[in-house]
Amino acid sequence: MLQNIRDNAQGVIAKVIVGLIVMTFAFFGVESIVGGLSGEPEVASVNGEPITKSQFERKFERNRLQAIAGMGENYDPSKIDENKLRKTTLDEFITREVQLQAAREAGFAVSDATINNFITQWPMAQKDGKYDNNQFMEALRRIGMRPMEFRKELSDELLVGQLQSGIAQTSFVIGEELNELLRMERQTRSFSYYRLNAEDVAKDIEISDAEAEEYYNSNKDEFILPERIIVNYIELTRDALVGRAEVSDEEVSERYEQEKKEFLPSEQRRASHILIETSDDVSDEQALAKAQEVEQKLKDGGDFAALAKEFSSDLGSANDGGDLGYAQKGAFVEPFEEKLFSMNVGDISEPVKTEYGYHIIKLNDVKAVEMPSLEESKDRIVKELQEQKADSLFVEVNAKLKDITYTADDLAGPAGELGLTVQTSEPFSREGGQGIFSGPQVVQEAFSADVIEDGHNSQVIDLGREGSLVLRKKELLPSVPQQFAEVKEAIKQKLAVQKAKDTLAAKSEEMVAQLKSGDLAPVSKGADGQQTGWVELNDARRSQAGAADIARLAFKLPKPEEGKPVIEKFETNFGYAVIVLNEVKDNTEDLSEAEQKTYRTFMASRNGQREYNDYNEKIQDAAEIERL
Repeated sequence: MLQNIRDNAQGVIAKVIVGLIVMTFAFFGVESIVGGLSGEPEVASVNGEPITKSQFERKFERNRLQAIAGMGENYDPSKIDENKLRKTTLDEFITREVQLQAAREAGFAVSDATINNFITQWPMAQKDGKYDNNQFMEALRRIGMRPMEFRKELSDELLVGQLQSGIAQTSFVIGEELNELLRMERQTRSFSYYRLNAEDVAKDIEISDAEAEEYYNSNKDEFILPERIIVNYIELTRDALVGRAEVSDEEVSERYEQEKKEFLPSEQRRASHILIETSDDVSDEQALAKAQEVEQKLKDGGDFAALAKEFSSDLGSANDGGDLGYAQKGAFVEPFEEKLFSMNVGDISEPVKTEYGYHIIKLNDVKAVEMPSLEESKDRIVKELQEQKADSLFVEVNAKLKDITYTADDLAGPAGELGLTVQTSEPFSREGGQGIFSGPQVVQEAFSADVIEDGHNSQVIDLGREGSLVLRKKELLPSVPQQFAEVKEAIKQKLAVQKAKDTLAAKSEEMVAQLKSGDLAPVSKGADGQQTGWVELNDARRSQAGAADIARLAFKLPKPEEGKPVIEKFETNFGYAVIVLNEVKDNTEDLSEAEQKTYRTFMASRNGQREYNDYNEKIQDAAEIERL
């Protein structure tokens, strides 16, 4: 229960926030997020606090890159509605500023120690399970941020997280809500099912050439290859320019000295503890007495890890001998931390009282987090500076690419002059192709009159952080009908599956009628045919492993009356399924206190999120917001 005391110290939502931060940071630019210069143009204000144009543009670029990343391998920035995204970005910015102001007014704050601890516990800043400053700086390099920028955004996220947690944790659950949740979560159903698979039946259905050709002749519009184009193109990427960026030793030294100024030395301590918890059933006096009993066992030579496994209420750490791992100041509740950081390695404390009960603490190790040497940091810094220079170089080369290709009669000349390569695409239609040729902006340029009719180079197409692209028609392939021989087998397969489904629809109707008449023998004896036989599932849940699709259908059926199963057929992706539902159990009786607490906590969290959403809506309505 208390394995993560450090999580509770700053609110239960904190670790979730860090995960979100890690994801969103990956799309920040390299400029400061702290704010703009005095007098800078504004796009909005919240209660008199300005949101500057540069702040907005950085957040917009982050959101745009997030959208691109979400497209996967076939990304295409041209698919993004930038006007809609700009509106969404400004709304997000305003919402966050209102939340930050509300959190500060409510007295919430985030200490440097807390931020330091989150950084040292951040997986991307660790090497071999321990904080490593080189690893941290490398992580920041990849996400395009400096340490102070990272700390500022982390502080804001944690601040809003405290506000959200403070509101959400005040929520409570009424009995009927809990009962409904229990019915949903714990209900099981016992049923038998029979799969009728169309593809299995289709294997034995023969479609003649004449049938296929008749379908082809009646549906020729289905079998036309659209107009397609093959293009030559030049793709300019930042990665391709990294190797051109030169970095001097002097530049490396300057960056290292700057990092030294921003580096915060710290100490981490590895502790184990034995917790004797106070509760409704265990008074403070009883917990203290038990803790003192354990303390005496330790003084008599007892093994700390063994006693932790036997006596500690913190089940999460007890199995590890009470080990809580390494942590910095700010990680634990104050009495625990105060004692821990006053101890020497090997010391075992007397019982220490906190809001959770009594802890016996053992200090296992102390280590300093020190600034790596210049030699240790050099490769990382060189790579970081090269990538930053590649950004500047990209702007320069991209501008030249626009100038040269605008008037050039081909792409070979510009490519040679800029040290780039001309590539050739696969054919693609107006519906798009693969990779960078899947999006509307690239397709629109490729099929523009300027390219396909006049034979000019396209405009240079912006691909966002991924780079840019310019293309030129190599060959235009006209729309042509596919010959029957090309599509015959596909038509036969399609017709066979359709016939199989028609057959199975009738068969499933017959099965349901037979079963509803009272003849349930097929369920126990199995059924003839190519399909899978009857399968019986007892006490199945909604997400039943191996049959989740069938279970979802079974949970749609009404509860059967005593001795009267509910029988129904369903059309499915694979064909049809016949289900005989025999029994439904709610399983809400005889829940242990621990199980009820778990469900109440879940429901309270869900209700708390609703309450926070309502609160957020109210503070947004009350704020003086001006969009400029």
